[in-house]
Amino acid sequence: MSIPPLHPESTGDPRELRWATGARQLPDRPPQLTALIDEGVLERIRIGPGEARTWLADDRSWAVDGPRVRSALFDALSSLDDSADLGDDELRLRIEEILRRDVAPVADSHGGAVAVHSVHDGVLTVTLAGACHGCSAGERTMSDLVARAVQARYPQIREVRAAKPRRTWLTLSRRRDWHPRQPGSG
Repeated sequence: MSIPPLHPESTGDPRELRWATGARQLPDRPPQLTALIDEGVLERIRIGPGEARTWLADDRSWAVDGPRVRSALFDALSSLDDSADLGDDELRLRIEEILRRDVAPVADSHGGAVAVHSVHDGVLTVTLAGACHGCSAGERTMSDLVARAVQARYPQIREVRAAKPRRTWLTLSRRRDWHPRQPGSG
């Protein structure tokens, strides 16, 4: 098993740190962090895809307690199985969350949307909708934004591609009882 990536980032709240955890996904309540809550070191934790957010309890400091929090996170991450063992369904759920958090705001700002179409055998297929559908920058969006965000956390995704657009045929038929008005008819 490889050494798990773990990088702290400050937030607007001096009691909170966001820890970037890479591809490994922690459970909602890792016992190593729950123990720090029970001891009064942490007030709360929130786990998300690729991250863990921790809030120090009152009268605590990162200078004193930060190394314990980091060690607990490192232990929790080290005890996990690698994400390579994830099935396609679980991987899809995690990728959907990454798209919601990292890709959707960019697509939304341009009037578009990107959604997971399928995940199968290392290939992620996404649907481009709204302004993204047919956009000349769509391929760039996929390679630069989607692929980078997803493959950084899940390297088993070897390829990201756009779903082929579905053609919708509109059937036009004439009503059989329709007759043009004849001049002079009532």
